[in-house]
Amino acid sequence: MDEERIFTLAEAQSLLPRLRTLLEELSQEWKRISALNPEIQKARDNASLNGYSKFGVEYVESVSHLMSLIHEIKDMGVLLKDADKGLCDFPYIKGGRMVYLCWQLGEDRIGYWHDVETGFAGREPLEESDK
Repeated sequence: MDEERIFTLAEAQSLLPRLRTLLEELSQEWKRISALNPEIQKARDNASLNGYSKFGVEYVESVSHLMSLIHEIKDMGVLLKDADKGLCDFPYIKGGRMVYLCWQLGEDRIGYWHDVETGFAGREPLEESDK
């Protein structure tokens, strides 16, 4: 397993513009895939009859693009927790222990953190000493 990248708050913050773009693209691609899925399911259901869909190429291209976006986010060292919500974590050292900085698409800046085990439900605001 690859070693997790540890971020400073400034490093994580500096990735937000690119992350916003990637997550917005990811969301659009996911909507496209969801819209095409009923047509693709018809082709799957008819696979034994040489199921064909005029949407097949578009569907495969969308899935491929979606995967490349996810890999780009992962390659940045960012942990994509919920693609629908654009929820991301950044490994961070707080008080000598590993926690996650927590950010969600739509938020202006990273203002929260949580323990590795608690996830989004355990989100707490960053303190002044963290900023």
